[in-house]
Amino acid sequence: MDTTEQLNGTYFYGGMSNLTPQQLWWAITAVVVSDYLEITVVDASLIISGQPILGARAKPGNATPGTSIASKYLSKWLNYQLPRGYRLPTLTGKSIATLKWTSTNNLGRFVGRNVPWLGWVLSFMTIYQIQNDIKYTYNKIALPKDRIQWTYF
Repeated sequence: MDTTEQLNGTYFYGGMSNLTPQQLWWAITAVVVSDYLEITVVDASLIISGQPILGARAKPGNATPGTSIASKYLSKWLNYQLPRGYRLPTLTGKSIATLKWTSTNNLGRFVGRNVPWLGWVLSFMTIYQIQNDIKYTYNKIALPKDRIQWTYF
C-alpha cells in the first residue's frame, strides 16, 4: 500500500488509516509544519535578536531605551560611518504601539535595527509557503468534492 491513498471513502496517509477529510488535513498540516520548524527557528532568532533587551548608555528622551544584540554587535562589525548628511531610516520601538521612525549614519546600526524586520518578513513568507504546501498536498490526495478552494489575494 502506498503512503497516500483513498480507501472506501476515507483516506490513508503516512501510516494512518480511515481518516476523514478533516483528519487528513490535520495529518498533512502536522507533517508540513514539522518540515519548516528549522526555518521558523531562524525567523524567530532574527526577531528576538533585534529586540532592545540589553542595557545601553543614556539616550535622548524620545529614544527607545535599551539596545538589541543585533545592533550592538553589527555596529562593531560593520562600523562604517556614512558621509556627513547621509542618514538611513529605520523603525525602532519595543512594540507596535511604540514604533517610530529614526535614522542613523552608522551602517552596522542600520543593519542591526532591520534584522527583526527581516525575521518578520521571513516568518510571513514561511507561513504563506506552509499554507501553499498544505493545500497542494491535500488537494493532490483528496477527492474533488473534498478539495480546498481558498485563494489568498
